[in-house]
Amino acid sequence: MITRSIWEVMQAVRVAVLICFLPVVLYRIWRLIRYRTSIPAVAVTAFGASAWLWLLAFTDSVWKVLPQIVRAVSMGGWPAITIAACLQVFVVGISGDASPDRVRRGLRITFAMATLALVVVTLTVRNSSVLMTTYDALTISNIVYSGGDRASAIATIVTSGYVISVVLQMMWVGFRHADRTPVGVGLGLLATASAFQVVGSLCGGVWRPLAHGEGFIGSPVGLWFQTLPGCVAAILMVAGFLWSPVVSHVQARRDMKRLRPLHCMLADMFRGLFPPTESQIRLSDKVFEWSTHIQDGLTLLAQSRGVPLDSSAMVPEEEAARALVVSNWILGQSSAGFSCAWLRPPVDVSDQAWVLAIADSYRNCMETSGVQEVGRERLPVRG
Repeated sequence: MITRSIWEVMQAVRVAVLICFLPVVLYRIWRLIRYRTSIPAVAVTAFGASAWLWLLAFTDSVWKVLPQIVRAVSMGGWPAITIAACLQVFVVGISGDASPDRVRRGLRITFAMATLALVVVTLTVRNSSVLMTTYDALTISNIVYSGGDRASAIATIVTSGYVISVVLQMMWVGFRHADRTPVGVGLGLLATASAFQVVGSLCGGVWRPLAHGEGFIGSPVGLWFQTLPGCVAAILMVAGFLWSPVVSHVQARRDMKRLRPLHCMLADMFRGLFPPTESQIRLSDKVFEWSTHIQDGLTLLAQSRGVPLDSSAMVPEEEAARALVVSNWILGQSSAGFSCAWLRPPVDVSDQAWVLAIADSYRNCMETSGVQEVGRERLPVRG
């Protein structure tokens, strides 16, 4: 049973979480409106907004003004179903090997199953004399927890069954795609969170109502089995959703700093090559855009200096040595046998990684040689 003192602590925690996560939710909604986005991004935003709104509904001040049917379905399982539905949309969206038709079919199945679960819970709680007549959230929670109301027990089992089916899918997809990349680490955290949630839902959402809160599941140890896995799952779920965008943003800012000296030099040399105003795009997309700008600038620089397309000189495959020769050439130092072949990325090196290597070498050469400005002449961009 939840005591009044514990309930007050839970209320304080809810308010603190609402305040802390409001900027995050608003930021995600702003990004959704401003930038072109994907199905997983929409699902993550809907997940956060839905969780925030339902948490708001359970605060005492808001709970008092809610219609009775809203209170009933809230206790019956609507919050868990809507949040789990957002998670399932995310699972469908990250299936990169699926065709658009399969994705659309998966979304239709997701919405149909979520709607069915919501309808079943609604019809069940309408027959509950407790959920439809009791107004105090603490009283309802204790009755539902004790399993004293048959209708609420059925609603809890239906909700938990739906949640378990969704998190099992998330666990399967997450562990399959987990790796060391920011996205892979995030998916690994989500999969781990799903494993904890399965334990919490089985103990608290299936075992407890079937046992009417008695026996082992009603003991202090059983209470820990019901609450602790869910708390760990919530923390890991938030960490999993935040890991990829936060790490990617930090990495993109670092890459922009690496590219800026070379990008600024080429922009000053070839006026009109780059857009006059910065594109309003995500920082990770801007890194790709700047890398493309630098590739175009190096091609024009080679053309303006009459660099041959190829030569008989051996082009080293070692990335650092090759990038050093290219950066010295950018600074105006001659290199025997230099050709446009040196500007191409080495084998097994992506275009963006190669541009970053050149930019790093260029910046190091600038710092060690004390050169302040390169390419004072401004060359026209021929259309």
